[in-house]
Amino acid sequence: MMKRIVFNAPEDSEEITVRDLGQLRSKMIDDFAQYWQDGSGEGDIQIFENNQLQSTLMIEPSIELERIYLHFIDNLNGEDWLSVYDRENLEETIETVEEVYASAGLFLPLELAWKGIGEYVKTGRRTGQIDWITPKEMPENGNW
Repeated sequence: MMKRIVFNAPEDSEEITVRDLGQLRSKMIDDFAQYWQDGSGEGDIQIFENNQLQSTLMIEPSIELERIYLHFIDNLNGEDWLSVYDRENLEETIETVEEVYASAGLFLPLELAWKGIGEYVKTGRRTGQIDWITPKEMPENGNW
């Protein structure tokens, strides 16, 4: 079984095959503001097995909050999961990238977001260290 991990980076939608978690962390977390302000302002990581897309982890940063929200998509089972840090703050929306809004309560502190990203790259699954909700659990005034 051949596994391939691809990071669709914000700068010019560059596709990078992930081989080094330290390098990925350096870009995404350590150089947070500078890195995410370049290009599209968002990214995703996709895991393929035998050239079939298994799952996607969408990475939505907020420069203003200095936090990241994660959207896990299980492509095989058709399931969506959203990271949640503050359930009381799901009705307040903030702009993530130009004219894209998401609930403030979805955004994780950078270190916690990195735990989710790192485990996803290693296992292809969403981590149990983060609280997750489905889009159906979002309040009517929330956005994802």
